[in-house]
Amino acid sequence: MDKFQIDVPLDKLDTEQWVLSERSGYMKFMTQDSSNISVTSWNHLTVGMHSHAFYEFALITQGSCVHSYQGVEVPLIPGDVFLITPHEAHGYVTQMPLEIINCQFYEENLSDECGQMLEEVSKGREFSYNKYDLKKRWNELLKNVSVYAEGMGEGHDSTQQKNLNKQGVIHLGAEQQRDVEYLLNWMMREQLQKEQGFENVKSICLQMILVTFQRIQNNRIQKITQHQDERKEQIYQAIDYMEAHLSEKINLMELAQKSYWSEGHFRSVFKDVTGLSPVEYLNRLRIVKSLEYMEKDHLMISEAAEKVGIYDPSYYSRLFKKIIGYPPRYFKSIEK
Repeated sequence: MDKFQIDVPLDKLDTEQWVLSERSGYMKFMTQDSSNISVTSWNHLTVGMHSHAFYEFALITQGSCVHSYQGVEVPLIPGDVFLITPHEAHGYVTQMPLEIINCQFYEENLSDECGQMLEEVSKGREFSYNKYDLKKRWNELLKNVSVYAEGMGEGHDSTQQKNLNKQGVIHLGAEQQRDVEYLLNWMMREQLQKEQGFENVKSICLQMILVTFQRIQNNRIQKITQHQDERKEQIYQAIDYMEAHLSEKINLMELAQKSYWSEGHFRSVFKDVTGLSPVEYLNRLRIVKSLEYMEKDHLMISEAAEKVGIYDPSYYSRLFKKIIGYPPRYFKSIEK
């Protein structure tokens, strides 16, 4: 399927919608059609703290930003998803050209649309359909998706992982990201072409995306809760060690031995607790921290790479592009 992109440039948001946010702190719904679901793809934009009366989730597809929500700030990279419930303030500052697919929607309207759709489908069949049951299911789905952080627990106070959990950030695997992007692009095509039944197609795609998020969250919560607090604390200590020794060579076998575990068991528990393998988590830490060094301390690319323990420029460049979506030299070129 072709990718239908609806860009929202800076000059377009410097109009009624953004002014409304500046005056009242509330962002106006970006209406695309009559479906009460709005999907847009935009880039190169820092958005200040704001709220809105609708649900919103956003998928980072390229670049990086620092997201402020729930009283904490966390860096986000491609594959990260965050869900914002109505009337909750949030905002993000771009660290480099950022591409996001954003979906806004009103839950109460979706229930009615789905009810009408199912009534049409069920005509002539021997069962009755209760639209209030559907609304209940929608409410449960949204509730389960939005309270993701509650299932993670408080954990270790000094780790970045706790902030990711508090914001309810989900990191999608490559296949999951492709599936979600496919559905979002399908929704954008429907709102662009507005063919018969496009409202229902968009509603179904949105429900499929939320079910995907819920499955990811439930699976991870089940994995985390099977581990005792002592085991989780050992993982948080390992993360603290990574953060404190980024400039050094980090041996995962030695980290496992500190916990008196085999390397295989350490990898398994680590992924259960964080959602990423130790190598994936360490690479994320290093690239995000190096980006911070380039942005705030104005270090050269090679200097930033060495500060996070990567001394091979070619490997650093490949890893940076793999995680962020752009090569590091592109970030330095736009910084000037």
